[in-house]
Amino acid sequence: MTGSTAMPDESSSSEPTGSSSSGEGDDTTGEASWEPLVFSVMGDVPYEPEEYGILVQQVADHNALSPSEFMVHVGDIKSGSPICFEVTYQDVSTALAGLAVPTFVLPGDNEWNDCILNIDESWAWWEEYFSRFNEAWPASPTVERQEVRDENFAWTSEGVLLVGINLVGGLVHNAEEWAERLDQDAQWVESQFEAHPGVYAAVIFAHANPTGDHTAYVTRMESAALDFGRPVLFIHGDGHSWIDDVPFAAANIRRIQVDRGGNAPPLQVTVEEGAAEVFATERMPF
Repeated sequence: MTGSTAMPDESSSSEPTGSSSSGEGDDTTGEASWEPLVFSVMGDVPYEPEEYGILVQQVADHNALSPSEFMVHVGDIKSGSPICFEVTYQDVSTALAGLAVPTFVLPGDNEWNDCILNIDESWAWWEEYFSRFNEAWPASPTVERQEVRDENFAWTSEGVLLVGINLVGGLVHNAEEWAERLDQDAQWVESQFEAHPGVYAAVIFAHANPTGDHTAYVTRMESAALDFGRPVLFIHGDGHSWIDDVPFAAANIRRIQVDRGGNAPPLQVTVEEGAAEVFATERMPF
């Protein structure tokens, strides 16, 4: 394959579970109950240039109508093509910056891994326009970031652990890099589950719908979830159509694949302790 898969600078540390900042830590205060946590998730938008206007309208609608505390874009800001262009990253970054709530962006394969003619350049653009994207909002939560993979983040809010990882689909161009990234993703999830025994639920955000290429990560996520012993929501994009099931060996992991953003508004998720459905979803919130 042409090109090599770029990686964030790992020179600062060899400890994949380390952090560069502290999470909110509200899972250890001994609260008897928590307020419901409401957030939004979108993905695979704008998949085509004509969907840019849809994204802009969704931002406006979200600002006017959504009670969500934050937004997560789970990747794929364009359709797949062998070469990527900086203007795409600029335009989508500008649109998402219009959201009123803190916004996190995870990598998708279409804007990185599948840009086979300029993979390194594409990753540099992703970092320039989306790295630590949430920090543009003064009210953004203080998040913990993995030292060796800065795009992996975590924090707690209202008794819920929230974790983001760089898990993309597409072709495996560099088997060594792919395996190392899956290992780092798994270590991040494991370390976060272990570090937050006081939460009552956890949410993992990623891009890829896991396949056999992700087995090394999935098996460790399943094991960590079983040890965690509380409800886990694994929410991703990639497949463009709604899925809500329990496909993993750990029965406490619920999986949701969000609708393609050009076809549906952002998903609204409410996490509530003691509710009949800990993770309640609204596919058409506005």
